Amino acid sequence: MNHYRKITAVTALLVLCLTSKIFATGAGVQLSGNPGLFINEETVKIEKFTGKAVGTIRFSRIPVSAGFGLEAGKNFSEFAYGLTGFADYYAVDLQLKNTWNLYSGFGAEGSILTQKFEDWTVSAGARFFLGTNWLFWDNYLEFYLQQNVVPGFSKNLSAPDSKAAFMLNLPFEAGIRLHF
Repeated sequence: MNHYRKITAVTALLVLCLTSKIFATGAGVQLSGNPGLFINEETVKIEKFTGKAVGTIRFSRIPVSAGFGLEAGKNFSEFAYGLTGFADYYAVDLQLKNTWNLYSGFGAEGSILTQKFEDWTVSAGARFFLGTNWLFWDNYLEFYLQQNVVPGFSKNLSAPDSKAAFMLNLPFEAGIRLHF
């Protein structure tokens, strides 16, 4: 019986958060291409080019968005796939014209990628972004484009003696959200 009370309380809390004006949200999907530059003492070269499909959520009253999804593509000359996630804080959100906005901010991003479940690579870094969005249908539908700069580190977990690599990722993201 105690289990049902917990489920009911969590469900009621979620319904309250999603329907109140304080916690108004937008949920949607974003797609991105993610080129990454590997930087070490000898060279700077593209060692990563992945694509991402991420489910996102953005809070209207709190300038925060987050997402979690899948990433796949070339990572150090091998095809890799795995999970990725991010959290962003909107420091600047300017209205340019009616429903067209410009925004910028910072956040964090992380991913874990594998090749055939044998070789695991973890990467994490800070995100700095600049984007624009358009709101349609009385602010219920949002279309956005943003460019990120993500300096971070990548570490191969399967080879404990390997060093962490500095990566500069430059993902370009496009997405759509429904606000409710």
